[in-house]
Amino acid sequence: MNRFSTIIACAACVFTLLAGVSCVPFAQQQQQQQQMQVPPPPPKPVYLPGSYEHFVKQHGYPTTMHIFQDKELLKLANKKCPIYIDLEHQRGRLYVEGKVAADWPVSTGVSSHPTRTGKFSVLEKKATYASNSYGKIYDANGKCVNYNADFAKDPVPEGGKIVGSPMPYWQRLTHDGIGMHIGKVRAGKTLSHGCIRTPAVIAKELFRITHYGSKVYITDSWEACYPASATECIAEAKAEQEAKKAATAAAPENPDAAQTEVGTTTRTEDQD
Repeated sequence: MNRFSTIIACAACVFTLLAGVSCVPFAQQQQQQQQMQVPPPPPKPVYLPGSYEHFVKQHGYPTTMHIFQDKELLKLANKKCPIYIDLEHQRGRLYVEGKVAADWPVSTGVSSHPTRTGKFSVLEKKATYASNSYGKIYDANGKCVNYNADFAKDPVPEGGKIVGSPMPYWQRLTHDGIGMHIGKVRAGKTLSHGCIRTPAVIAKELFRITHYGSKVYITDSWEACYPASATECIAEAKAEQEAKKAATAAAPENPDAAQTEVGTTTRTEDQD
């Protein structure tokens, strides 16, 4: 009886061992199949410094005075390259071969003098130009009595004179006086009587590139051809900024840990 029991026990052990060995490969195969069914997420693209995507992600875009210029694309720019003015974000963009060659801050018309949307053409170009509608009024003694005059409404003292606001590198878009020119710009702010104020470095570059008939599109927001990759970068940067704010709000205050970060990037100065 003891001999029979021993044989049965040995047989059971062998069976258990064989079953375990046969099941291991099957379990591994199942795990491998599950892993194949759920592929890992693709890695996020890495955009090198100098690329447009890197620009929009690094500079608090779009509310920034920083300017993007792709020097190689700008060499290829010609009068047929479209210009877009984005009113919501107060940015201008030049496209060359379907890519953003330049992106800059603008200041367009205030609510009482809104800049119209639509498709426009360059009608006139003058490197030196002054407004015949707005500017300063001086009295007979040469004293300025109105620094922000509307010549159609504001009176001129006897013996006085009007001096139109300077609009260097003027490019007329409408017959009623709307155009692009060098002017005072504030990031994300509307300031003008309807014109598109532009930083000097860009106004001069556009003046070089455009010709009579060059197209300028003024849109309420992002233009349809705006690159999706840049939109994704802007969203990522915004999410990262909000996460940092949340972490800062949750962290205990530590005045001794406060530091000032000094960046190495440059930005445009506001134009007077």
